[in-house]
Amino acid sequence: MVAAAGLMVLVPTLGPVIAGTEEGAEEFDTEITPPDYAFAIWAPIFAGVAANAIQHAVRPAAAVNRRTGWWLTAAYGANTAWSVAAQANRFQYTPYILPLAAAFAGTAHRRAQAGRPHGPDRLVAPSSGLLFGWTSVASVVNVFATRRRGRFAPTTRSGRTAARLAVLGAAAALGTTIATSRRGYTPIAVAGGWALATSAANRERPVRTRVFNATGAALIVGTTAIRLWTDRRCRHRA
Repeated sequence: MVAAAGLMVLVPTLGPVIAGTEEGAEEFDTEITPPDYAFAIWAPIFAGVAANAIQHAVRPAAAVNRRTGWWLTAAYGANTAWSVAAQANRFQYTPYILPLAAAFAGTAHRRAQAGRPHGPDRLVAPSSGLLFGWTSVASVVNVFATRRRGRFAPTTRSGRTAARLAVLGAAAALGTTIATSRRGYTPIAVAGGWALATSAANRERPVRTRVFNATGAALIVGTTAIRLWTDRRCRHRA
């Protein structure tokens, strides 16, 4: 898991420097793609991955690590594979890789809900949640961005409608995860809400697309606010 975490952080950051490659995602821009500055979210995601890797190396036998270790290894490995494919200009494979990465991170986050982790062990849920929140929305964007032909290409009316509905569906799925999580749900809201909110604020996009993104962001923020309020009441009663 530690090796996979290291590769996930180093391949996209050092690959372009050492090998002179680039992911070239700018060529696959769509109406639902977040603006460039939104991708700064990878800085806290990488920080969370690194912190979790250190925690896992120090306490490999901790119960939460035994429940999530292999799933996080798979999530980190899939994200690395996406970066390698993108840098090699093999974007035809990325719509299959990124959803797997999101599914693995989501499974790790769900398995981190069990038990009552203490100290550094509490890093697992927030770290996996942050990665899951962003890659869930990114998976939807990636699927439509790489579809250049056919009825659901992003340049067609059907494609634009499907993309907007898919973004709203991703927001609903994240909202459900937030509502059913015991811990680490705020990072999901931060990452997923950030992706949708920045898209909604992008004046270069059509108004209808911005409305769909804003609705998705509001759904996530509202669900998180209710979840925080509920937790606060439960702690007060306890």
